[in-house]
Amino acid sequence: MKIRFFIFLIISLFLTDLYSQTSQAIEFIPHYGKVFQMNDFLKGNRTGKPIDRVKTLSIRYIIHTDGSKDWHQLYNYLDYGVGFNFSTYNEPVHLGNSYSLYAFIYSPIIKWKKFTLKNDLAIGLSYVEKHWSVHNIENNVIGSSLNCYIQEGFVLEYLASNRFLIGLGFNFSHISNGSMKKPNSGINTFSSQINLRYNFYDNEVRYNHEKPEFDKGYDILLSSFGAIYNDRVELYYQDFHDPERYPERYFYAFGLNTTAYKNLNYKNNLGLGLTLGYDDLADNHFMNVNGILVSTTAPFFNRLNLSAFASYEYKINRFSAFAELGHYLIRKTTPLSNPNFFQRVGVRYLVYDNLLASVAIRATSFKKANYIEWGLGYRFKLVK
Repeated sequence: MKIRFFIFLIISLFLTDLYSQTSQAIEFIPHYGKVFQMNDFLKGNRTGKPIDRVKTLSIRYIIHTDGSKDWHQLYNYLDYGVGFNFSTYNEPVHLGNSYSLYAFIYSPIIKWKKFTLKNDLAIGLSYVEKHWSVHNIENNVIGSSLNCYIQEGFVLEYLASNRFLIGLGFNFSHISNGSMKKPNSGINTFSSQINLRYNFYDNEVRYNHEKPEFDKGYDILLSSFGAIYNDRVELYYQDFHDPERYPERYFYAFGLNTTAYKNLNYKNNLGLGLTLGYDDLADNHFMNVNGILVSTTAPFFNRLNLSAFASYEYKINRFSAFAELGHYLIRKTTPLSNPNFFQRVGVRYLVYDNLLASVAIRATSFKKANYIEWGLGYRFKLVK
């Protein structure tokens, strides 16, 4: 429910400026690509049918910024909006199709005559028809129907006429639930695409304003987060389709962050930070030992940790995206613990004044999601 609410909030806020814009468009995007076969199900070892191709059709409603607000010019008159796509993997029995609803941003990188190279970033929700259950044990990549959807790519666009544009591009996409329900290795794809865009306007309208003064200085961001995640153990003495063969347990994580950012320019911040955290799984055991389930609970203080991280933040009006590299300085570990080096990627939204809401994925080895962090924070600006 939290994921659905947050993504709905993002999409709603993306459309807040709709009636102040004069430039809107619609776009159809067929994709064809490769599924990265990262486990035995996708390789076909469990079903005899490899999953290595994906076909996708996307439709997008686009709002083209016109310069009526200061940030439009700062970001070179970017496009944003909402989209929906349908993907098929040619595996209707154990995986089925996926349906994704998302918000996106097209950020112009280079313009040359009638050509424009754009970055394409999308984030939203994806519904997958078939996921793991005791009746579908072959599927060990998706553990729930509702999942997160992330796409990153590039498009080279050509202005064929005032109203019609065509583009070629490629993208990477990822579908998973952030370890809220195991299994959770997810679906990763790389696709080529053709963009067919129709503008509901003849001529682009652009307002020009004087660039606002840049406030040099530092930000101090104080924030907190909470998370819930899931683990499952398989007990081999039970029947394959017996629910008691797959006991599961939910764990909680919380944290307090302090981040000091240096404001490099209107768009970019670099920072360093510390996190005082709590992780339910720390110094605990939840495993199969000789056919017996071992589930322990460690003392409270053994579940506390301290970590440091470096952070990069990219700002677009009230939104910002951030990426962090961190390392645990103090924590209790077991042989099953994740590595000390971790990564965090997420988005923030300025709700009111300096109050921020955020969602982020904490991962290890740049591919394994540990959990999804839901956060609130307050930013203090220290201007030189």
